[in-house]
Amino acid sequence: MPVRFQTLPEPRAGVAALRLDGAVARGDHRRFADAVGVCLGAGANALVLELSDLNSINEELAAEIALLLRRLSDAGTPAAVVGASVVVGWFLRRRLGEPPVREYATVDEAVAAIAAGADPSPATAATVRTQHSLAALSGFLDVLGGSDSSAEWIEALTGLLRRHGLGQDAHLLRCEGDRLVLDGHLDALADAGGRLGLLLAAAEAPLTLHELGVVDLPKREQTFLRWSGADVVVPLKAAGRLQGALFVRSGQDGGLFTYRPGELFGLGLLGCLIAGRLAQLSPVPPVAEPADFAEVDAEAVLVGA
Repeated sequence: MPVRFQTLPEPRAGVAALRLDGAVARGDHRRFADAVGVCLGAGANALVLELSDLNSINEELAAEIALLLRRLSDAGTPAAVVGASVVVGWFLRRRLGEPPVREYATVDEAVAAIAAGADPSPATAATVRTQHSLAALSGFLDVLGGSDSSAEWIEALTGLLRRHGLGQDAHLLRCEGDRLVLDGHLDALADAGGRLGLLLAAAEAPLTLHELGVVDLPKREQTFLRWSGADVVVPLKAAGRLQGALFVRSGQDGGLFTYRPGELFGLGLLGCLIAGRLAQLSPVPPVAEPADFAEVDAEAVLVGA
């Protein structure tokens, strides 16, 4: 499905805002140029590009965005970007250098900065991105621990993955006793001690479905994997104990093999944080220590002998 271009209600007099939503398709760079022409042709003297829901980008669209930003800069027209993911930001930096353009967490922040004539340094822009990312991660972990409904935290998790170019959709299996349960549903998908659970428990890094040996899994698990559309599996382990697994649809041709090292590190780190949170929610009961009286009885027997 091609990118959708939506002109947002004018956030401030003279400022136009354009939202890009979806996954890039052939010809989107020309449609982008047309949409921008409509925005600026209406008399706007500043432009905000809202990219939070732009799930992918290609060289043609990146080049068109970069050309636009250069032209606006040369003309003295303020421009700002909101919510660019890691992937989108990387493409823009290739075209524009670092930082590619003013970057903010929300449209309101971008408009306020433009109105004030702010021009953040690279360090400031990076700080905004970092703070926004940490806030999103913290919010997801809070929702994960504070709601019985899976819908809220799956939505938060999906948004987190998309924003940072780590995936398009996700489903989470969590260990509940001897069961692997899907997204908080009551029915168990698999036994934690079964083939799937043992493979996940033995893994130390994200896996492909091939590494899970899907054809050898029970039919119910195969059906789940086909339904989920996942091509990357992140084991969730804390203190050596399996807490569950994150099944991710990467949205990238080639799945796990197209991730860069930093993205794989990000997936693994996210898995560690989720596992730690799940461990807090379902702590493992401490192993009972041997009773002291057993040792006393043994001594009494020896003395009696």
